[in-house]
Amino acid sequence: MKVKSLVALVLGLFIFSSCNSSDDREEDIATAGEIKTHQFLDARSYTNWVYFSFSKNEIVTVTDVQTDKNWDIAFHRGDVKLNGGKSGKGSGEAINTNKIEWNAVTSAPTSGYVKDEIGKITTAFTGTGITEEDQPFSQILTTWLTVDTSSPPPKYTVHNYVYVVKSASGKYVKLQIYDNKSATNTAGYVSFKYQYNAEGGAAF
Repeated sequence: MKVKSLVALVLGLFIFSSCNSSDDREEDIATAGEIKTHQFLDARSYTNWVYFSFSKNEIVTVTDVQTDKNWDIAFHRGDVKLNGGKSGKGSGEAINTNKIEWNAVTSAPTSGYVKDEIGKITTAFTGTGITEEDQPFSQILTTWLTVDTSSPPPKYTVHNYVYVVKSASGKYVKLQIYDNKSATNTAGYVSFKYQYNAEGGAAF
């Protein structure tokens, strides 16, 4: 009788442990957020930024960049900025995981994030040369693309890095910018996918 009781107890503990593990996995999946893709965002303008909200999954209109928290990320040709640091009043900052496989990043790093700083961006590119201007942007996210202008036409290299960023509200977002051209192969467009953890967790 004692042996049977012991076996029953062990089986009960195993089933309980298995259920808890399953529940934990289901919770992680539920809080990780849906993977969304945005293709061919038109960022060709040398003078204007295009602002995007992760929570709304859409381009948004911004009247005051420095105070508006309705935007999370913005694009200008190959340049990228976040709503934080020198670019805005939000909590935006980024880290490059240095991985290119989407599924290789399963959780947000706990440290190492960098806020936007002032740097040089190209505001005109004509036959007379390149015009640059000091503006805030994310030096981390702008590593997604390398542009070689040493000889025409420009040569583009997309690095496919997987980044983890914080939204304006401080929520974790897994992000990969994977193309800089339109469906007709015109440069200056941006295609990216992201996973926005709306419930505030760090799992992806």
